Amino acid sequence: MKTKKNKIDGHVVGIIILLFVLLLFVFGFQYIESWVYSVWPYQIGNVAKYSLPKLTLEFIKIASIACGLSVAIGFSLGIFCFSSLGKSFELVIEKSAMIMQSIPTMAVLMFGLIAFGIGIKAAVFALIMQSILPIVFSTIAGLKSVPQSYIEVGKGLGMTKKQILFKIQLPLAIPVILSGMRIALIICISAATLAFSTGSGGLGLLIQTGCSTYNTVYIMEATIPICLIAILMDQLLRKIEKDSYKIIR
Repeated sequence: MKTKKNKIDGHVVGIIILLFVLLLFVFGFQYIESWVYSVWPYQIGNVAKYSLPKLTLEFIKIASIACGLSVAIGFSLGIFCFSSLGKSFELVIEKSAMIMQSIPTMAVLMFGLIAFGIGIKAAVFALIMQSILPIVFSTIAGLKSVPQSYIEVGKGLGMTKKQILFKIQLPLAIPVILSGMRIALIICISAATLAFSTGSGGLGLLIQTGCSTYNTVYIMEATIPICLIAILMDQLLRKIEKDSYKIIR
């Protein structure tokens, strides 16, 4: 009897490779730094002492906190808008989220500095304001996309509105909600480069130093990990989204 061979998941392979390359670059760049400077001889401003692993960790910390809070707030607002109590507020919340995202990130950072002062709180506030829109929209869209027939079945089984929401509508809406979370995560990662302006550190500090000292190596050294982190997180959420579709089917 022939046994079926398990196919290798391309997303898993991609995630492992990206993670390996990210760790290799962050912890191994110091060993090839002298060679890089021999290829790109930008010595102007090459005097500051910094730790690439530390800056990368700060960057991931800021983006993770902001994205986690964005998911929690956006998801809650989406469910609230879908409820009978919050339907009248749906348009107001959607328009407010759209306005927040249309404001430039630097302007939101300045508002954060005024409200919270120098530190990570101001950066997290700005990132939440910039990334909450896709989560709110995807949560509402996902819940609305659930076929009415499934809801009628739930009612026929004697389920309450709360049980229908959490046992039928939310599980079926997960793939759509995850797509919004994926977009929000990429926004958080890209905008987190500006967190250095609030005194939060991160890889954006290295980019700013490279721009002010005309050091291309600094810019490259910070940009590569940011790109790898963004692609890695995108692939990870795509994998979760793909698995959620399989479970539903």
